[in-house]
Amino acid sequence: MASKKGLDVANTGLLKRTISRAAAGGGGTSNRALFGLSGKMRFREIPLGQIEPDPDQPRRNAQEADIATLAASIEQKGLLQPINVREIAVDRFMIIAGERRYWAFRQLDRETIPALVLDTDDAQALALIENVQRVDLHAIDVARSLERLVEDKGLTQDQAAVLIGKSQEYVARLLGILRLPTAIQEDAPQQSHVSVSVLMELSELGDATLQAQLWERAKAGLTVKAVREAKQQRKASSPAPAAHRTTLRALHKGVASLRDLSDGGSRLDDADREALRTLRSAIDTLLGE
Repeated sequence: MASKKGLDVANTGLLKRTISRAAAGGGGTSNRALFGLSGKMRFREIPLGQIEPDPDQPRRNAQEADIATLAASIEQKGLLQPINVREIAVDRFMIIAGERRYWAFRQLDRETIPALVLDTDDAQALALIENVQRVDLHAIDVARSLERLVEDKGLTQDQAAVLIGKSQEYVARLLGILRLPTAIQEDAPQQSHVSVSVLMELSELGDATLQAQLWERAKAGLTVKAVREAKQQRKASSPAPAAHRTTLRALHKGVASLRDLSDGGSRLDDADREALRTLRSAIDTLLGE
């Protein structure tokens, strides 16, 4: 009997929690905004025989060796990210993103595959979703595609996180690399040996001169640990001036007021939550974390 090893348990929980949050409120604003349509999004195991590749997908002829490598990784670690599909008929689905994973599961003789079923025929959304999941794209290009998807379709970072099988924090940090100086963003795709983790750490420095210096060292092999140490040194040598303390006191008062409202029964809506997440990301950047 074929193995039924599927998604990593942590990722399954992440997906289900995020989908649940996206569905909360019975079709509220965030739901209607999802892909510009009904916002329906389902996670399920689908028999491979009910799935077909997109005939218009230009990358459909994957190399056998590439598929074999992916299949070996899935066999060892499980599938870390579901494929994305849309329903084209009753119990018939077409792949939006994840065709390599589909062929790897067939090579492993699996019976089913974890899939995220998206209810959309929006060609632009489908193209962007496929783009953010392409393995041959550099992190800068993935971040740009994801930014377009978030902005054009009004997605929250939680909803975007579902599409790439990552956490909201990862999405925030990935989008953060687009704050890097233009020169670094243009150079990064030619430096494929520099990891996305290094780019994320650099983007959170907030000092263009230091970023440029560390970028040159990163191209020569600077590690993530070394970038973090540089961040800590910068933070230690830059005490907050009195003006910062005044702003911090105002921020403390604002947080206290929000807490009082919450204790009094007032609840945050989706827009308020997204505003707080954006503020949290900005604070993390200031802290260099």
